[in-house]
Amino acid sequence: MKSLLSDKRCSCRFASAFTMIELLAILGVLTVLACVLAPALARTRRSTNSAQCLSNVRQLMAAWTMYADDSRAGLPPNRDGGNAGKSAGDASWAGGWIDYSSSTDNTNTALLVDHSRYPYGAYLGPYLRTATVFKCPSDLSMVSIGAQRYPRVRSVSMNGRVGAMARSWSGTFTFPLYTTVASLVAPKPSELFVLTDEHPGSINDPVFQVDPETLWQMIDYPAGYHNAAASFGFADGHVELHRWQDPRTVPASAAGTLIPLSVSLPRDQDVLWIQQHCAARR
Repeated sequence: MKSLLSDKRCSCRFASAFTMIELLAILGVLTVLACVLAPALARTRRSTNSAQCLSNVRQLMAAWTMYADDSRAGLPPNRDGGNAGKSAGDASWAGGWIDYSSSTDNTNTALLVDHSRYPYGAYLGPYLRTATVFKCPSDLSMVSIGAQRYPRVRSVSMNGRVGAMARSWSGTFTFPLYTTVASLVAPKPSELFVLTDEHPGSINDPVFQVDPETLWQMIDYPAGYHNAAASFGFADGHVELHRWQDPRTVPASAAGTLIPLSVSLPRDQDVLWIQQHCAARR
């Protein structure tokens, strides 16, 4: 009897097992499903990142507006340079110089949100809950400090013609600077961008420099994290994605590599769009 039961168990065990052909067929089906689903999952992730990026810029624009309300229609400082946000003469809405060096500016979130510690920077900090809003989730740029790798803390920059202490890149004033809320009349606030994500190989100080005085001139490059599109926050508070048409607008660059700035890109309609939305001719 014991032998018969043992044989029965063995028979059942072998009968319930998969053959090699069946296993290969299952693996083939799973591989096909993975190939089909991978692009959809990638699109979902990109869509989620773009939505989060727009939300980040929307929160920054809300903080910018609240600062103006509390400052009797003054706009936060927006000074460029390597010392931005660290001294009275270099006061800036956000502080720090972002690059690929081992500088702690690349990782110091206090320069973005701790106005008590940096009284000439982090002007929007009191209106924000977190420093994560200063960075697009699709920005994966990293720096090495010691033996560790760290993500950089900021991808957003402010239009260089908007804000207290703003300056003209060319030194001429055919196009105005916008230093107070009252000055935000031409172009319409809905057509004047305040914030945008900057290209990871271009970003440095918290200013996105534009030279509307020189046709086709690209000073700083915008990002293209969202299928060749960048998030923009406008002076009326609305945010939107703007898609680039010319590949020169978002040049490819290897991780950790800076790109040449202040170049002429003749007939690049994206440069024209940026110039038209950074200021209006007087």
